[in-house]
Formats: sequence, structure tokens, C-alpha cells
Amino acid sequence: MEQLNLYEILGVSQDADISVIREAYGKLVANPDIQKDAERFKVIGQAFEVLSHPEKRLAYDAAMQYERQEVKENSFNDTATNVVNTPSSDVKNYVFIAYVTYALGLFIWFTPVVGVILAFIKRDEAQGSIYASHIDYLIKTFWVSLIGMVLGMLTILILIGWLILAATGIWLIYRVVVGLIKLNEDKPVSTQGWF
Repeated sequence: MEQLNLYEILGVSQDADISVIREAYGKLVANPDIQKDAERFKVIGQAFEVLSHPEKRLAYDAAMQYERQEVKENSFNDTATNVVNTPSSDVKNYVFIAYVTYALGLFIWFTPVVGVILAFIKRDEAQGSIYASHIDYLIKTFWVSLIGMVLGMLTILILIGWLILAATGIWLIYRVVVGLIKLNEDKPVSTQGWF
């Protein structure tokens, strides 16, 4: 069953920023005709709730992209095997392995390199799924951790290096735990900024 298009409900484009979404929502709920139609008023409120929250919007966009991709695939071949063997489940396994290699990087320093290589290999395949955000998150995590490690090693003689290395390790643990939790819940991670 096809989902309602929340952007169409609010009358905004998919690339609309939050101010445009708020303005459209305000105009709709101020309309006396809409206020009288309880069901429509409720649907508009639900659309605003999703599109005004960055993580919910990201998840919704990923789900819509996945649904469009699935519809295209099923129009070419209606067999049940296409529905069961979606590439997303394969990508999820690779993303999980990448997270594990990052966690192992606290003990075996070269393993995150394996993880970032996996992320780059699966990057194109993940496009249009929630796993694309995880792959971008992993790539950013790798580069920031690498910079932290290099700075820590370069400044280790003046004792600040130990603090930088400890902070980098704690940050890496945090990123891996957050990523694994979101991956387990089949939710995207926020890729806004580098931290």
C-alpha cells in the first residue's frame, strides 16, 4: 500500500526547509474549512510532526525513496524473490561489519581502515536507503578519528597527546554505539556536521 505523500499534504516541495514547512502548516491549520474537517486537520498535523523533526524527516525520505525503488523493481519482475532479497539487507550486514571493525580499532589500530573501505565500496549500493546515512556517518567517523589519532601521536611528548587520544577514543566509542543502536532499529543516523 502506497504511503501518503507528506510533502503534498502540506503543499511543499521535498527540498523545502523548515521555515517553509512551518509557514505552509500555519496557513493550512488557520484555514476555517480545514479546521472543520477533523480528519484532514489530523493528517496535516501528522505530516507536520514528521517533516518538522530532522530525524523523522530523514527516515520518511529514506522510506519513500525505498518504496519508489521497490515499485520500480516490482514493475519489471513481480516474483516474490525480488521482495525478499532486497539489496538493503545485504548492505545492512556490511554496515554492521564496518561498525564492528571500528570498535575493534580501539585494540587493533588498522581495522577501521577495513571498515572505511567497506563503506566506500557499498556507498553507491546504499543510496536511497537508510543505510546511506550510516555509510556517510562511518566515513566521517573514520576521518575525524584519524585526525584525532595523528594529533594525539604528534603531541604525546607534551602530555596533551594522551588527552587527545583519550578524547578521540571516547568519541569513537560513542559514535559506534549510537550507529549500532540506530542500525539495529533500522533508523538513519544524522549526518549533519562532522561531530
